[in-house]
Amino acid sequence: MKTLLVSLSVLFGLSLSALADDGTDQNHDPQVTFRSVVASKYLAFGSGGMLYDKPAIQSDLFLSFHDGLYLDLWHSAPFRGYNHNFGTEQDFGVGWSGPLSALGLKSQPSDTTLDIGVTYFDEPSLSVLGAQDIIYSHVKLSKAFKWTTINGCYENYVAMPRSPYRGGSLFSAGASNSASFFKDLTSASVSLSLVYDTGGFGLDSGLLFRGSVELDWKLSKRLTMVMPQVNYYVPVTVHDSRPSFDKVVFGGLGYQF
Repeated sequence: MKTLLVSLSVLFGLSLSALADDGTDQNHDPQVTFRSVVASKYLAFGSGGMLYDKPAIQSDLFLSFHDGLYLDLWHSAPFRGYNHNFGTEQDFGVGWSGPLSALGLKSQPSDTTLDIGVTYFDEPSLSVLGAQDIIYSHVKLSKAFKWTTINGCYENYVAMPRSPYRGGSLFSAGASNSASFFKDLTSASVSLSLVYDTGGFGLDSGLLFRGSVELDWKLSKRLTMVMPQVNYYVPVTVHDSRPSFDKVVFGGLGYQF
């Protein structure tokens, strides 16, 4: 764990150094996006497991660099019981996303991309590292076609020592698409994946569908309204606390600096 935290600190330090660049090299200027939404409840994004059954404000600060490096700071705050339930969470993530050709695989087309990263989930008592926290890592490979983008993804959750639960893994394959309307003032995106859950966090192993539908409304050059986004989960062969159909509805704002 110490090695992981040191690695995260080094990567964050390198990125902050890039932020402090004098701006003459455009390759070091990050794209910064901030998004804050109200979620009707908090279901685990990967498996749909219930974390908090009441509304929460969920915000995300995402920095992406020209070379593919990205940093992600995510925060969830319930309207009641802050720091006392799993509606409270802050995540520190670092990763890389880019075409396989950037890794020296010259025969690969530019529309085949790799996304790999690691995130530390600090929950539900913030700034108390250790038990109940989670290390999440993912590897995702995507390829764009004319009408859709297909992807395969591996996600792994490792619970910290003395946690009351154990982690698990998710294997998924899916597709996504997006389109713009009304002279790019409105955009819509959809996704659907078939997921195999190995059965972490006291849940059953088995198959489920997960998907999302999102509408974004451009209010200005940089400001966007998210209204609505719906994430949904449909168990196929799992029989546990997850209902036969569950969903989360989001609404809020995003701003690109």
